[in-house]
Amino acid sequence: MKITVETSALSRELFKITGVIPSKSTQPVLHNALLEVDDEGTLTLKATDYDISIRTSIGCEVSVPGRVAIRGRDLYDAVKNIKSPTLTLEREENGWVHLTAGSVRARLVGMDPDEFPTLPAVDSLDWVDVDTRKLMHMVERTLFSVSTDEGRPNLTGALLRLEGEGSALMVSTDGHRLSRVRTRALPADVEPPPALVEGIIVPRKGLSELQRSVDRTLATVSLGLSGNSACFRFGATHLIIRLIDGTFPNFQQVIPEEREERRATVQRAELVDRIRFVSLFSNTKTYSLRLEFEDETCIIRAQDPDKGECEERVAIQYNGAPVKAGFNYRYLLDVLNTIAGEEVSMEVVDTLSPTILRELEGDDGDDALFIVMPMRI
Repeated sequence: MKITVETSALSRELFKITGVIPSKSTQPVLHNALLEVDDEGTLTLKATDYDISIRTSIGCEVSVPGRVAIRGRDLYDAVKNIKSPTLTLEREENGWVHLTAGSVRARLVGMDPDEFPTLPAVDSLDWVDVDTRKLMHMVERTLFSVSTDEGRPNLTGALLRLEGEGSALMVSTDGHRLSRVRTRALPADVEPPPALVEGIIVPRKGLSELQRSVDRTLATVSLGLSGNSACFRFGATHLIIRLIDGTFPNFQQVIPEEREERRATVQRAELVDRIRFVSLFSNTKTYSLRLEFEDETCIIRAQDPDKGECEERVAIQYNGAPVKAGFNYRYLLDVLNTIAGEEVSMEVVDTLSPTILRELEGDDGDDALFIVMPMRI
């Protein structure tokens, strides 16, 4: 194999695949990226950790077609620091790769490409085109509340479901927080596959890789299912994610009936700023603080025997009965930093009931709802 390729293009595609390459593995081949070059001048790059696989391609000038397995992170570290606009890769007889670019001469250790795992075949899937911006809107507003508790594997991913009239739903929860985002992400006349209507659970790492590698300049991302894997296709890139087996819990049971008389509207940025300040006085083990709504005022309180105590007041729109509840301030900030727009609504019922937070400036009919469970303090 011998090719000449644009340095910036190769660096961009290597960046995509390095997120999938495991930093530690008992199988050395998984530290490698597979590079395949055909006679027509297409360089295809592949990487996998078995749970997530990625395939992407770029054009190149081919002198000798072929394939090579090379440590992906090492290659990316080298390529991203090369100043020359083009570089040449050539496989040597011993499997190593000779890299030349301007004054650079380097050799990188390679492996037998036949040892590299075979990626799932996805070219013939039935695809559904999903609006890229809408899809990423859902991912960004649910990823933070995906559980990290491996004892509850069905919560270590987000539920993705395509509903009627072009609507898409994504939900995640870790037991302390819940995020539910519904948006119009595909044409209303599209008939999605039954499995997507029923819903799939996409693992946290898969969502993170999608967020990291997706080309946001593209209008749509194509979604297809192959067995127990979902494939997201954008441009020349295919991201294949093994789905989580199991049933996502009935999240509707967690969402309480909304009560307008308990609803307060507050400036989001100001609330975030004041919570951050008061949290300096919060207990370092419980991260607790108290919110009190009364007389169009939100009172934020925190105290710790070793730090002292603090109180802040924020003006709100609220005409309900006085109410107060304790929270882990980190959970509140996670939600507030995710919500778009200048204002947010909060419904605090009591010290035991879930608190509902909503975006007030939904985009094109988008509906984002968040739950934060209170804590005893």
